[in-house]
Amino acid sequence: MRMMAAGAGSLRRRRLLALVTGMALVAGPALAGCGDPPPLHDGPITGPDGADLFSGSGSVWHQPVPAGAAIDPRSAEYVRQLMVSADDDRPKERPVVSVNGYTVPVYEADAKTPRYSITAGTQFVTGGWTLPAVPIPDIAVPDSRNDGDGHLVVLDRTAGCVYEFWRAAFDKGTWKAGWVNATPIDGDGVYPDGLGGRGTGLSAAAGLIWPQELAAGRIDHALLFASPWTRRDAAVPPATASDGRSGPDIAGLPAGARLRLDPSVDVDSLGLTPEQRTIAVALQKYGMILGQTAGSLTLYAAGPASYLNFPYPPEWAKSTWAAIDAIPFDRMQVLALPDPVRKPTRVPALNRCTQDAVHGQGVGPGSRANSSD
Repeated sequence: MRMMAAGAGSLRRRRLLALVTGMALVAGPALAGCGDPPPLHDGPITGPDGADLFSGSGSVWHQPVPAGAAIDPRSAEYVRQLMVSADDDRPKERPVVSVNGYTVPVYEADAKTPRYSITAGTQFVTGGWTLPAVPIPDIAVPDSRNDGDGHLVVLDRTAGCVYEFWRAAFDKGTWKAGWVNATPIDGDGVYPDGLGGRGTGLSAAAGLIWPQELAAGRIDHALLFASPWTRRDAAVPPATASDGRSGPDIAGLPAGARLRLDPSVDVDSLGLTPEQRTIAVALQKYGMILGQTAGSLTLYAAGPASYLNFPYPPEWAKSTWAAIDAIPFDRMQVLALPDPVRKPTRVPALNRCTQDAVHGQGVGPGSRANSSD
């Protein structure tokens, strides 16, 4: 099945094809009826590549951890707690990568992509705001498995913008969202008001694992991870807010904490699969940044629905999550924690790319703007 070939026909038919294709990828080859997904290195990967996102001046994502970086004095305690499941029936939860759900589908826009005016933000700021001319491809499908989060990201490289949505939905010919905003592709991927694509003020596109990186065997940026034990009362840079639930009585990390895999670990002696080795090396060189609260230690791959064919290893097509517990996450080190950030004022920094947002309700939500279809 070729999702990107859905360019002909009505909008409704294109969206239905995209949805069915995405379901087939999640369910695996038995439902897809298209044979086994291609192996990791079999042919080109056709779809978005965001490995270069947020590489601007001052961005932490592409900065390696210094060899002599200070380790937090409570590092061992934090890591022990990190490895405990939030479910009392499961004292330990395997670290995973979210692949076929509970992650972020990413699509690319061009000059022909339809534009929409989207009103959002009323849950956070009185009156909300409207972003005009937001590009959303006809085949775009938000993540439907993330407990209603409905994450969606659109890369507009011509405008230099990352558009991101929370609780995005296409309904009766219009797009709606509980939250929408944009940030520069070459910026830092951080929303200073805390209103990012994730509840920590970080972009939903930051720190993803991209299939092109796994195929090349190299990840040149920090990864974003989720923990069950995020502090509800603290966040440190680069995070600007917290979505955590843990109080100070538990050794939970503040949002924004950066960890690295102990550099003394001999990765080549662990017997890892190629993709696990690539991830482990990145965790040693760049580390991972706490950007979300979840039920277990989780990394995030770019959602596969926007690729021509399933772009990850065949075994990653069999489940929502890919296990990576062969990587010794109990050997992670918490870098010295910066001073906590002040609670954001919740006055949104709107669309820091090319367009001005309109405060208040403005035009109707999700109405289609000047499409060049």
